[in-house]
Amino acid sequence: MSLLSKPFDHGEGPSHSSIELVFAEADASDFLPEEGNKMARVLGGLKKLAAKAGDPLAPDYDRKLEALVSGLAVMLMAKGVVDVDELDAALTKDGLSTYQGKPVEKAEPVDKLALFLTELFGDSARFRIARNHYEQATRACERHDWEAANGQFRSACDASFDALAHLKGCPANKKGGSARKWLQENGYLEDDEAELVKSFMAFAGRDGSHAGISEESDAQLRRHMATALISFTILKLDEAGPEHRRPRITP
Repeated sequence: MSLLSKPFDHGEGPSHSSIELVFAEADASDFLPEEGNKMARVLGGLKKLAAKAGDPLAPDYDRKLEALVSGLAVMLMAKGVVDVDELDAALTKDGLSTYQGKPVEKAEPVDKLALFLTELFGDSARFRIARNHYEQATRACERHDWEAANGQFRSACDASFDALAHLKGCPANKKGGSARKWLQENGYLEDDEAELVKSFMAFAGRDGSHAGISEESDAQLRRHMATALISFTILKLDEAGPEHRRPRITP
């Protein structure tokens, strides 16, 4: 737990909103303290959930703890503020999975959030391109075509941020990194949120979609982060969207 909370000490690490998203994705929002600095909230939430885990009559708490640990690990690695090998060794010693998501049940929170994102996309014309890329990426995952999935998830992110930037008034000729920079410069994304997105996009495009480079664990990491970032940003910036597009599913 200390390795997962220490990167937030002295206000470092991802933002409060990013922390809240990870807890929500793990269906563990009730365990996250509302008050305190980032480190205190993360550590407090982990301890409260861990105290519930291990009860054979309530196995759902074990699943939530595993999902929360995985989500925090993914977020911290994308930010580059944690030693991956040290974290992996520590969590393995504690009997927990990290970002690799090897047991099948560990993927359930990602699937749930993916369904949540699909409802956020809805049938809105502005998200047509992003939705198309995301659906292609999902189909590629289902057939274990990891290289194709990587490229499509990154494209889904690009298209989502482009749509949201243009919705807020960004010039139509600005796309990709330029559109995301416009969102940051105009106050729609906090600096730490923008840095988190920038880090992920750099990671997501690191190997491209070349055959033979990407494997399942790498693709699932990209899938996890892309889904979370798109969901978070749509909820943050598309508050004026039609009511019929608001999701019925709790992330």
